[in-house]
Amino acid sequence: MTENKVKKQDKTEKTRALTNTGVINFRNRLNLVLEGISGNAFAKKVGMSEAVIRDYLSGKTYPALNRLAIIAQKCDVPIEWLVTGKGECRLLPESANRGVVHIPFHHLNETNKSYSQIESIPFDITLIKHHGCNHEDLIALWAKGDSMEPTISNHDIIIINKAYNKPIDGYLYAVEYEDQISIKRIQNQGANLALLCDNSKYPAIIGDKYGAQEFNIIGLVVYLLKDFN
Repeated sequence: MTENKVKKQDKTEKTRALTNTGVINFRNRLNLVLEGISGNAFAKKVGMSEAVIRDYLSGKTYPALNRLAIIAQKCDVPIEWLVTGKGECRLLPESANRGVVHIPFHHLNETNKSYSQIESIPFDITLIKHHGCNHEDLIALWAKGDSMEPTISNHDIIIINKAYNKPIDGYLYAVEYEDQISIKRIQNQGANLALLCDNSKYPAIIGDKYGAQEFNIIGLVVYLLKDFN
């Protein structure tokens, strides 16, 4: 048997062993263990390099037993489940096995009872990770009115990241103004900060960038779920 054939056979046997034991799906369980935080933040949490975690998540490499033990301990998950997927595991409330988190709705002066009774919305962890968000920083809002038409319509669902509340030109933010929460587009105008509506029939709200603000920026809009009804 030639050297190439031996290597090919060894690789095939290794793949079969990884598949039969469930180890080959380790990266899927590791993605779930991340719980929506970035690879860099997770690497710091477990005391490993981001490059190592990236290789684990891509399936390029698998961790040694000592690193598996560290990940399991730091993330409070059973090491057997982490390696093979067998057994029970505590990860995320109500939805760990489906890889989703429940983002709470923020109800401020909500008058529509049918909407205010909805406490949270399930959201895919992968989408949260794509934006480098921590799911604990996210809230959901119901859009009201037509001030942001055609971008945002009445009763659309908006996902906000509260960790990003420093204004950047052109981006959409949730803003608390006169005891109401609305979505506005930010624009720096010299010493002023303007909150713009996409619907031209509504005036902009102008505030002194360096003085006391009449509005409070809650966070950045990261996702918009359209209501087509």
